Amino acid sequence: MATQRRVLTGGRIFTADSENPWADAVVVDGEKIAFVGGADEALAIAGVDAEHIDAGGGLVMPGFVDGHVHVTLTGASMLKAYLRDAESVEDIQQLVRAWADKNPDAPRVLGTDWIHSVLPDNKPTKEILDAVVSDRPVYLDAFDFHSCWVNSAALRELGIDDDTPDPAGGTIARDPETGEATGHLLESAHFELVTPMLARVPDDVRDGYVSTALEAFARAGITTVVEMAMEEEALESLARKRDAGTLTTRVVAHMIIWRKGDLNEELALVKRAAELAEQYQGDWLRVGGVKIIGDGSIDACTAALSQPYVNGSSSDPIWTPEALDAVVEAADAAGLQVAVHAVGDLAIRNTVDAIEKAMQANGTSGRRHRIEHLEHAHEEDINRMGKLGITASMQPVHMDPAYLQNWIAMVGPERANNGFAWPLHVAAGSTLAFGTDAPTTPHWSLPNMYIATTRKSPVDDSLPALRPDWALPVEEAIVHGTRDSAWAAWLEHTTGVLKPGLAADIVVVDRDFFADGPDALLKANVVLTMMGGEIVYSH
Repeated sequence: MATQRRVLTGGRIFTADSENPWADAVVVDGEKIAFVGGADEALAIAGVDAEHIDAGGGLVMPGFVDGHVHVTLTGASMLKAYLRDAESVEDIQQLVRAWADKNPDAPRVLGTDWIHSVLPDNKPTKEILDAVVSDRPVYLDAFDFHSCWVNSAALRELGIDDDTPDPAGGTIARDPETGEATGHLLESAHFELVTPMLARVPDDVRDGYVSTALEAFARAGITTVVEMAMEEEALESLARKRDAGTLTTRVVAHMIIWRKGDLNEELALVKRAAELAEQYQGDWLRVGGVKIIGDGSIDACTAALSQPYVNGSSSDPIWTPEALDAVVEAADAAGLQVAVHAVGDLAIRNTVDAIEKAMQANGTSGRRHRIEHLEHAHEEDINRMGKLGITASMQPVHMDPAYLQNWIAMVGPERANNGFAWPLHVAAGSTLAFGTDAPTTPHWSLPNMYIATTRKSPVDDSLPALRPDWALPVEEAIVHGTRDSAWAAWLEHTTGVLKPGLAADIVVVDRDFFADGPDALLKANVVLTMMGGEIVYSH
């Protein structure tokens, strides 16, 4: 627990407080902010014994509240072969082989973040992987984490053969002529068959994943994360860090409600989430609600659209409307916040319907239910979300033009032109909460804000922006990633704003990107992160 009194001066201070957005100094007393205002008054209040932190002409601002992450997956992914930059099948094979050679004692070869468009017809096959690793199972998560690419040894380990039935809401991809399993496992086939097996690791290994992720978040200036697929084992890892006083990031957790195909099992998961919400309360580690995966991704053509993809394919939602309605109503009745992954317009409409029905059935409102991603939504449903008070939880980094080509190709230019409609959600009255969805995309906050303020790629300036007219002013983008995201997580009484009485969750950046413009976001570096008055990162 922080007891040190500190005063921060020497740079402009953006508070994200609508009543007092700018200041010259902040005084921190223990865990809390004691004063925000002028430098002379701050120094007088802090006293001669206070530690003086000089921002060096940079910027002081609230810590980022990342509205959508996966903590243990982020830590685990940092230890796998990273495939996002691979530009060909040969690149992927080389990276997988290199990781296998570097980790000869690992029982499985693990990789992450491959891009569909790199592969012929966007389709991975086991033969591509068998050619480089045949003696061990290979598991490669797609960049969207909605499918897994495996080799023949992995299919054998999973017990999948050509006759294995598809799980509810999932697909075991098969050769259309022979019916042979190809090595591509989509949606529930990934979540139900692969994810639980890979998650069975010793507690100390899982604790290491958590530590790796939290250290990365601190370096990025993130002081709070909203976990969007929490499992009990990971929750226990975080609790151990909290109890040891080593939790460096606030965590609001949504327990994952897997699609089981059996409503009683699904409702039992909701009941267990409600029990955990009673057990885990507080501003450091809290179970706030449940997470439901309503559909897949556009890149994999598993997002549920009302009209077919350009290639003629279609995909049903993972949840039938009846099952979704029942689970959302039960969670709402239990006082849980509901968060639903819905990318395609059909899944979004089903989700809005389910939340509206739950509110009517239970006579509830103000739960701050939320829809995650919202990549292709009809304006009618965007307006309904605003009227119902549904939070729009979106991730600017998902529309990085460097990785958007396949997304546009799958939906076509007309639908693409209406994608990621941030200003429409705000105009409709929804709170817009920003995050990164790490590790499906990089966890770095400042490049994420660059995309929000330009809709351009932080890694390739030559690529055209998608709907640059929907880019946000810098101040608005930062508010969506701090104050609004904190509100969406029921943490506005604690963080998201620099204001006396709130937690000292503060970030110092080495340049003032408000004054210098959006391009400065790509040159800016986090030099100090403070959470609850403790310095958890400094450079």
